[in-house]
Amino acid sequence: MLLVRKAMPLGEDILLARHGSSIVEMTQDRKNNLTRARLVDGSVDTASNFLVSLNAMAALTPAERFGKAADDYSADRLPVSRKEIRFMAKLTGAWALASAAFIGGMGWVIVKFGDPELMMQVMSTPMM
Repeated sequence: MLLVRKAMPLGEDILLARHGSSIVEMTQDRKNNLTRARLVDGSVDTASNFLVSLNAMAALTPAERFGKAADDYSADRLPVSRKEIRFMAKLTGAWALASAAFIGGMGWVIVKFGDPELMMQVMSTPMM
């Protein structure tokens, strides 16, 4: 006899990993895509059957998503703190300034001390 086994919802797997043998009963909430577990001590825990809430992501427009990210930044709720973001912005600005100064300096050296005949010779010499 061939037994067909249905795939276990992700929420069941998550709840089993969290609570193991202390689960008394599991039920599926299909409306909210959740798995509910009643535990030995009488408490209830839930886990989503999706890794990412696709409906919540699809409901937001890019402008709303950017606004939410800006709100999270201003409230300092991002995984990276505002202090770290400001430090990286300062470091990036300093690096860009140093790079621009170096490139400008090299251009000035070429214009000031470059010999046009030598430049033409360098540009016409084959690489190999």
